[in-house]
Amino acid sequence: MFQYLLRPRRHCIILAHRTVLFIPTKTITYERRMRQLYDDGIDLKQQTVEMNPIDHTRRCSLHKNDDIWTFYKANHPRVLTLGDALNEGHINSNDGPCVGILQSSNDIGSLQWLSYSQVMGKCRRIGSYLWMKTKLTPMQSKVAILSSNRAEFLFVEQACYQYGFIVVGIYTTYDSKNILKVLQDTQAEVLVVDNLERIQTFKDDLLNNNQIKEILVMDDGDYGENSKIRSVPTIIKSINNSDIRERPIVDPDSIASLILTSGTTGEPKLAMISHENLLAAVKANLIRLDRQNMKRPITNIHCSFLPAAHVFEKFVIFQILLKGTALVFCPAPENLVEYLSIVKPTQASVVPRVLNKVYDAIIKDVNKSAIKKYLVQQALREQPPFLSHFVFRKVRALFGGKLQGIITASAPMRPDVMHFFRIALNIPIIEGYGQTETCTSGTSTNPIDMSYGTIGSPGPSAEIKLIDVSDTNYRSDNNQGEICIRGPAIFKGYYGDEVKTKEAIDQDGWLHTGDIGEWTTNGALRIIDRAKHIFKLSQGKYIAPERLEDIYVRSPWIEQIFIDGISTEVTIVAIVIPDEQYVRKNFQAIDTETTFADLCMNKKLKDIILSDLIRLAKKHKLEIYETLSNIHLHSELFTQSNGLITGTFKTRRNTARKYFQSIIKSLYQADPTAMASKVSGK
Repeated sequence: MFQYLLRPRRHCIILAHRTVLFIPTKTITYERRMRQLYDDGIDLKQQTVEMNPIDHTRRCSLHKNDDIWTFYKANHPRVLTLGDALNEGHINSNDGPCVGILQSSNDIGSLQWLSYSQVMGKCRRIGSYLWMKTKLTPMQSKVAILSSNRAEFLFVEQACYQYGFIVVGIYTTYDSKNILKVLQDTQAEVLVVDNLERIQTFKDDLLNNNQIKEILVMDDGDYGENSKIRSVPTIIKSINNSDIRERPIVDPDSIASLILTSGTTGEPKLAMISHENLLAAVKANLIRLDRQNMKRPITNIHCSFLPAAHVFEKFVIFQILLKGTALVFCPAPENLVEYLSIVKPTQASVVPRVLNKVYDAIIKDVNKSAIKKYLVQQALREQPPFLSHFVFRKVRALFGGKLQGIITASAPMRPDVMHFFRIALNIPIIEGYGQTETCTSGTSTNPIDMSYGTIGSPGPSAEIKLIDVSDTNYRSDNNQGEICIRGPAIFKGYYGDEVKTKEAIDQDGWLHTGDIGEWTTNGALRIIDRAKHIFKLSQGKYIAPERLEDIYVRSPWIEQIFIDGISTEVTIVAIVIPDEQYVRKNFQAIDTETTFADLCMNKKLKDIILSDLIRLAKKHKLEIYETLSNIHLHSELFTQSNGLITGTFKTRRNTARKYFQSIIKSLYQADPTAMASKVSGK
């Protein structure tokens, strides 16, 4: 994906007569442009207000007098359940384009658009089939979907919402054991897959499972060898207009979906999300976006490449549907650059890691040339303001050339990366914070806020408080503590796990997120770390590993890093996955035939990388106990396939800790470095 960025492309060249015409459009700074276009009236010096002086509950200052439990309902009042979304989009778009299907002919990509009425027709046929032919029961039966992002995922999912069947999304990275476990735990009656290859290794187990009534395959084909397997296209064709059934009445408080949590702190759990939960999050966010003027043409086209089974992507897609705008599914994220050039999206939902990779690739290329480096530096300083339009034309082309807004979530963005894309793309970039358990409802930044490192203020349907964290110095009286969220978007609990549910939601309805946050002086929220990720060293110092990883990963030698420690020790250590391309180019003692695994065993390379990490620790003024004393170079990236990262690229810390347990222990048993000696001496 990222090598593509560095290749020269003729269509990126801007003709001279066009450049002259464009200069006047960028004669003002980024900050001034954002204020002119997206100012919603918020006081940036007081983004939240304290509603309760005892428990320090805070709300967004713009909604301090609104009822968070009902305010959002006035937005799109026709939509009472998730199954109403397509009809709302049909009305608001005047039956405009809904879903674009990627076509390929002679290596030239194009889009075939389906209107809202066409999509609704497909969904009604699938829903009628599941109700009348498969005999599923509304608000009771469960349909599991195991598929990459594609239009049929939406057809099946919306069919279930319309007819009241509960959707169970399964990540395509799951192995057969975990897939079968999810099916067994949820008692799903139907499994929908994109292709038979997806389940080939355990197909017989499914066919012999009486719990599974049918297996529906999105790819067209003749599966007549087994009556239990049918293709979705065949079903759509087989249902006549006279066979389409009126939708049943679905209770908005009934469960719409069982969504798997990320599993960063343990085994993934099934979060029970009601229709009302997700709609509260979606409608409230649309209120905020409308007030900020974040609407058409920004929302015209969305390119969906984050897993459709993930709550964040569902949250974004429902906003598209309610507004009546369009989306295109990207089934293979590794081909994202090519998809973007075809789709030309106007908005994108991404995770920071994607932007980090693009940024790192760009900066590496820029640093090869003194002229490039100077021009980029001047453009980022907006000296003059219009310079960025020409310097960063390839960056804009990388995202399709039409991008007008980005929302990012799952982790904080690095300040240097945020600043770069703000200037390079010249569009609003919003950071959001939430969890599966909140339907992503939590906080979001304001497009006119030029600060870095915060996640903004609560949305119109949420309130937040911070509570003391035992055995730490985090106290709510100091505006620090575990983040607790309350509002109508909070989930109903974990499916089949009442104990975990009670641990997550207290008797007053507060969701305890496990994240540590602090209120800044301007009332914005900042994430410090995960409560369950914090560990203590032997001298009593607490380590927030994700904050430190965000600093250390800025080393050009590093692709990924996992920081850990042992409570009987006084220093921290790390598992480091080097950037293979950078290492092969910059490490002198390299034989071109040397494998990457062998390179990672090279002591000189390890010393170079550790030295650079210590340099970063000094640059960012980290404490001695936050400075790495030893590292292990690992040659295999953390991926979803090996189970070390989640679908949104977060490290599964418990899994990683178990996987590297013996190595981490050995890092303390090795000869101590000068840094370790210094810490021990203290």
